[in-house]
Amino acid sequence: MTLEQRMGNLERSNRNMRALVMFLVAAIALFTMAARPSAPKVLEAEKIVLRDTNGNERGQLFANEKSWGLVLYTESGQQALGLVASTTVNGLIISDQSGYPRQMFTSDKNQSTWGIFHPGSTLAQIEIADKLAGVEVVVRDRSDVQRVELGVTDKGPGLALSDAKGTMRAVLSDGGIASFSADGKINWSPEWERLSPEEKQRLKNLFQKMPTGKP
Repeated sequence: MTLEQRMGNLERSNRNMRALVMFLVAAIALFTMAARPSAPKVLEAEKIVLRDTNGNERGQLFANEKSWGLVLYTESGQQALGLVASTTVNGLIISDQSGYPRQMFTSDKNQSTWGIFHPGSTLAQIEIADKLAGVEVVVRDRSDVQRVELGVTDKGPGLALSDAKGTMRAVLSDGGIASFSADGKINWSPEWERLSPEEKQRLKNLFQKMPTGKP
């Protein structure tokens, strides 16, 4: 066999070897892809815990028979945000970095409410509510005493101002205005001045101390 013939046989052998290697590589790739499990399209769980790269818990997805939602935590592990739906009320709670609730949104079948809180307060400092009877805005002081109430119903608008003890001291309504003493009795109103002394006394006897806005 000549040298030229030997070189031809060697080239054909190399081509056959390369084809065999490429075939084996393709077969292995197809086998690997077929054996690899596909990512699930639906993930079912009653609770999923979210963790950062250091293993710290940063949130939870949860669901049970009565409520389901999402809770996220601050760097120190306090609740930062809570989004909850339930069988009775749906709500969103937003807290600051120290974990103090600062805003709350709730809705049920009868009303929707937005409350703004101050750290340490048990009641909203500002509360806006849409109720069945109408719309109401309430402002409280740092002692959680109701000081201002503004409302609108089918009977008209009204504004009430209270003192530090929660006793109503002034009222402005649709077509009327009145001021009250610390014991809840009428001090003055335009209609009051038109009454006779006997009518004033009779009304004074009927007026009891106005309800307070204290919690």
